Amino acid sequence: MYIVRPVTMETLWGDTRLHAYQGDRAAQTIGCVYTLSGIDGIDCEIYNEKEETTLRRAVKENPAVFGLEDGEEFPLIIAFDSCAQDVSFQIHPTDTYAKEQLQLPYGKSEAWYFIEKPSEGWVYAENKAGHRAAVEAALQKRDFHGVIDHIPVSENDLVYIRSGMMHALTAGSLIYEIQQSTNITYRLYDYERKDMHGHTRPLHVKEALANLDSSLHVQKQNFSEGSSFDQREFSLRHLTLSGSYTNTYSIASVISVVSGSLQVDTFTVLRGGSILVMPEECIQLTGSAECIIAAAHPYWRAQDQE
Repeated sequence: MYIVRPVTMETLWGDTRLHAYQGDRAAQTIGCVYTLSGIDGIDCEIYNEKEETTLRRAVKENPAVFGLEDGEEFPLIIAFDSCAQDVSFQIHPTDTYAKEQLQLPYGKSEAWYFIEKPSEGWVYAENKAGHRAAVEAALQKRDFHGVIDHIPVSENDLVYIRSGMMHALTAGSLIYEIQQSTNITYRLYDYERKDMHGHTRPLHVKEALANLDSSLHVQKQNFSEGSSFDQREFSLRHLTLSGSYTNTYSIASVISVVSGSLQVDTFTVLRGGSILVMPEECIQLTGSAECIIAAAHPYWRAQDQE
């Protein structure tokens, strides 16, 4: 078992709501608090009563403890995100593109659980322009909003975004986000926003269109306490946790506190924090907290053997 120390990231579209989720109090435009990440550039510190290290280092040194194989990264990134503005229109790489073009084991699918709904009550997702050529033509005409649909969302909704789907969070959203650890985003449109140095962020239209799958549709469900969600890439459970927890998954699972607090061993885990539990490990908990438990599925291994 490890406790995870969250990492704060400021963005052009962030605000201060994530101060309540262990975001850095000195930061005023927090877009993400990474409550679990072990990738290069966003590597959370993890600790228990015996050691303190980083997730990336621990996985590299002893992958089997986490249920992983040599050379594999921890396959999930989990964050709390808060948007004061609409996020860029974007597409993430598919499994096929990731393997063939990026030499990575998988692409990037993700899911959003809405703690607070967006101000307008919808997010952007799905391609409404039709085939890829129609999307490209609309983009050339700068008809950015003509290519992407509106998906209504409410608090306690869970929205699953498969890799290859065009999407964007909208202003007002505050979410728990789970994503695969291929941390690559191809931007189609970013509202021509400029950073503090007066520079616009780069777009990746060619790469985005190469990954666009117009056949994909959003999967949405209510995800109030007591709910579960299962996909090829990961499983989620939303529950009030107390007493004990045993990880029955083959890869280390992640308990993230949405509300309340838990104590494990001598450590207290507050809202926005996470506990990393090894396969077959049982931990004893004091207190009670609303949590989301996430577990990855190693489906990519079977694909590698095909």
